[in-house]
Amino acid sequence: MTITPGTTEVEKITLGGEAIVLRRVQGHDEYTACEDLQRRIWGEEDIARVPLLDMVTAQENGGFVLGAFTSDGDLAGFVFSFPGVTEHDEVKQCSVLAAVAPEYQNLGLGFRLKQYQAHLAAQHGFRLITWTFDPLSGRNVVFNLNKLGAVGVEYVVNAYGVGQGLNAGLETDRLLVAWHVPHVPRQRDLGGGTPVNDIRFSRNDLPVPAWSTTECDDHTVLLKVPWDVYAISSRDKELAISWRHTSRDLLGGYLGRGYRAVGLRVHERGAPPTYVLRRGAL
Repeated sequence: MTITPGTTEVEKITLGGEAIVLRRVQGHDEYTACEDLQRRIWGEEDIARVPLLDMVTAQENGGFVLGAFTSDGDLAGFVFSFPGVTEHDEVKQCSVLAAVAPEYQNLGLGFRLKQYQAHLAAQHGFRLITWTFDPLSGRNVVFNLNKLGAVGVEYVVNAYGVGQGLNAGLETDRLLVAWHVPHVPRQRDLGGGTPVNDIRFSRNDLPVPAWSTTECDDHTVLLKVPWDVYAISSRDKELAISWRHTSRDLLGGYLGRGYRAVGLRVHERGAPPTYVLRRGAL
């Protein structure tokens, strides 16, 4: 593997009619802009913040701090990762976060940044990128599994302790995903499968766990989950905690038995989304 710290590999894209440059973050002011953007998105108290010191150190030692810059030099978003090693001694990039400024969200910039990260990782000899996210945040599940094509491989219980900010009051369970690079996006077949749980709705229209089983051994199983645990938490904290434990038992249980999360079915008319879990799928 050949890594040249400080190398500037540049990619130019057009987003919403605006020219955007993707490149490595450089210099104190740009790293400070990365810190400021994290505060804008997650607030002062949230756990999801990486300081300048960590970013600079990673960038100079095989990691990537990759920014998206406007023609005026403003930071529209960035991704951050550092090198690590799997339990099988495979070198990988550990991706910590992807941040997009509010005014550039929903334009596809997060996707372009992740693709750029995959491109540079492969260019520098890496074949795997891993990261974690909340398994009960439907928007993030769709982005990471359906759009990027990553695969959920492990359930991590309370990874960072009880959260603050967006995570206020909830234990920070996370889904660890594996993304093999170079990566060519493709549409996964999410058909088939056996349901292993159900959801009912309360009088105030909140999703409540109903029956469930961890005994199914079919090749593909289907797990219903709420779309947004944080929206539930804002109205019923105890129900959100209950969903955290249900996810831990069911999703964590099936992943622990060799199943992999390959996608999320999103249904119309308010029906709860459904994880698609396949045995041994990568």
